Amino acid sequence: MSLQAPDIRENNKVLLDLLMDKNQCKEAADSVRDYLRIRNREDGMTGKILPRTNITSANLDRQVYTPDPVVVNDIEAESAGAETIAFGTGPKTVMIDAQRYAVVFKRIESKRYQQDINRLLTWNMDIKEQLKDLLLKDIQYQEDAGFMGACKRIVGTVNTVNTTVDSCLWTTQGPLDRNSLAQARKGLQSTNRHLTPTVGLINDVTVWDIPKLNRNEIGGDLAEKLFTDDNVLSEVMGLRLVITIKNELVPDNDLWQFADPKFLGDYLVLDDIILSTETINYWIEFFGYECIGMAIKNVAALCRTSFTNAATDWRTGQSTTSRSYYNIPNQG
Repeated sequence: MSLQAPDIRENNKVLLDLLMDKNQCKEAADSVRDYLRIRNREDGMTGKILPRTNITSANLDRQVYTPDPVVVNDIEAESAGAETIAFGTGPKTVMIDAQRYAVVFKRIESKRYQQDINRLLTWNMDIKEQLKDLLLKDIQYQEDAGFMGACKRIVGTVNTVNTTVDSCLWTTQGPLDRNSLAQARKGLQSTNRHLTPTVGLINDVTVWDIPKLNRNEIGGDLAEKLFTDDNVLSEVMGLRLVITIKNELVPDNDLWQFADPKFLGDYLVLDDIILSTETINYWIEFFGYECIGMAIKNVAALCRTSFTNAATDWRTGQSTTSRSYYNIPNQG
């Protein structure tokens, strides 16, 4: 006897019957599509840093260097330069001191998943939930990998001054504690654009170093709350924290900081997630796709801190514990 909930079994059967019916397939696919779009807005890492904005074909421009659709935006006077996110399908272009920057649109697809229709009827889980786990994870990973790839190119080499912003965009600050967190928070304000970070990005391993801070470092009440209530980890030192499980994109001991989206960039959606299905005899195939464009419109709107090695000054790249940093002469 199956332990599957009767309503899940019935819902799965209804959905599959509709998908297999050529006259009603579109309606069924649309219902799943709407569900996937809602969950993508809720679950995507990049969308929590740079909110998605839907556009139409009326917003599109053409460029001679690419056949892909493009939106061309003006660079604000205070921007330190822009970078288009190419999702690994084209040139990675940094535009410094330009009047405009391009948001190039690319189609992102999930893998294609195929199964025998009768086997799906035996599933113990909601098919829509499974499609969310399979299709959305594929698409979201490509979104997040493209976004973080651009961020890593922008911050460059650790403890190295970026001459455009007169500051490092990636420093080491020693083990995570009160002092290193405060030093990390100086990152964006140390550039010649002086932006204020509003969002922090950290992985689900490193975030648990924060509750290690003791009563002397953060005060008794907060130390107790961090120990008893993990919801307190949603904000630290004025940063709204986005916590990710993608440790390969956001390594251990790293904290990324981003300015408000109006300074950071664009995440434009031309075609929101679409579910495509095809039936061949008793087989059914699913895959999802979307068409999006992203760009970082100000390279001074993000920075990276690694809580490793020695603490480093953002403006010089020098260790703050070295004698030369404090102009202390060697003795003897």
